[in-house]
Amino acid sequence: MTRFNYLVYFLILSSTLYGYESRSEISLNQFFYSSHKSETVLSGFTELKLKKSDFEALMNLEYLYSNEYSRRRYISINELYLSKEFDDYRVDLGKQINYWGELEGYNISDIFNTKNYLNDIFDSSKKIGSWALSAVKYSNEDSFEAGIKFYENDLNYPFITDYSKHLSTEKSRWTPSLYFLYSFVTNSFLESENKIIFWYGYDNKRYFTPINQTTVSQFAYRVKKIIFLSNIVYEDYIYKVESAYSDVIDDPNIADYAQISFGVERGLFDLSGADLNLYGEYYRYIYFGNEKIEGVDISEIYNNDIFLAFRLNFNDVESSVIESGLLYDLQSGEKVFKIKAKSRIKERFILSSEFLSIYPAKDGFLSKLTDHRRVMVGITYTF
Repeated sequence: MTRFNYLVYFLILSSTLYGYESRSEISLNQFFYSSHKSETVLSGFTELKLKKSDFEALMNLEYLYSNEYSRRRYISINELYLSKEFDDYRVDLGKQINYWGELEGYNISDIFNTKNYLNDIFDSSKKIGSWALSAVKYSNEDSFEAGIKFYENDLNYPFITDYSKHLSTEKSRWTPSLYFLYSFVTNSFLESENKIIFWYGYDNKRYFTPINQTTVSQFAYRVKKIIFLSNIVYEDYIYKVESAYSDVIDDPNIADYAQISFGVERGLFDLSGADLNLYGEYYRYIYFGNEKIEGVDISEIYNNDIFLAFRLNFNDVESSVIESGLLYDLQSGEKVFKIKAKSRIKERFILSSEFLSIYPAKDGFLSKLTDHRRVMVGITYTF
């Protein structure tokens, strides 16, 4: 009997003793690419939550199957953790996903998990769960959190043939990463929510390194990092900031660097029954000691870039939504444009569609790509 079977039996037995909640989602999507073969993808998840009084356990089983690309096939337990509440603090242990960030397009502070590139390289909400232990102490509206991340995950890309998913690391992938997070609220002059994070360990940024004459993999390095993020509410606007400074510990190939991003959100409500949210954001990297980063660029497509987006919520019984965003590199002129729409039919079915287009530049980060377009149509069943 496998460990997975033991886990399933344990959860079934526990569900008879405790109250539990479950939710699942199954999606069937058709993708059309301008530079790759089209594919049909079956994906989804099942989440089971057991809760009694101040104790909670959660398991999230995620799966994806592509009829065309074998790399885009997996089934995994992406979350599996226990949570215990005490008088004024909470302890979590297991495979977790955290969301640290305020901006819509890209979150430089969201370093706890790595992105799930196999699921969708352009969706920051798709993450790989990380094994960790954390504790949170509450004090009125403020909180202090300390945690340890035990392990660094392999990363895979679906369309790079000369890429190995096995992560190369500065030390053992079991070398832990430590963090301390202080969250506080201000109400005196301006209403704001803020976080300060101290991180010691592997950064979520990676760079490519050759492992033989034909294959490359990603390399993970360690940093001492301080992060500040905040959102400020003023009249009808929400102003957002995320900033970080990374002191590279040992890696001689990369310099220390800072990241800064600003954003503003404006909500327009009840426009013929619909709500419209507008977003404008700017991202910038600053490297220190350029002689150490020759041939190494970790800034991806978020260096001196602006992001403009809107979300239109029709507030109808079908929960119809249209979202669109444009990422534009002010230096190279590269652009990434995406628009997506979804609407509920019946009670449990959701129709969705998406158009994504990449416009690379000769001297930009995406220069190795040709013009790339992706169209997706799909249906999702929730239960």
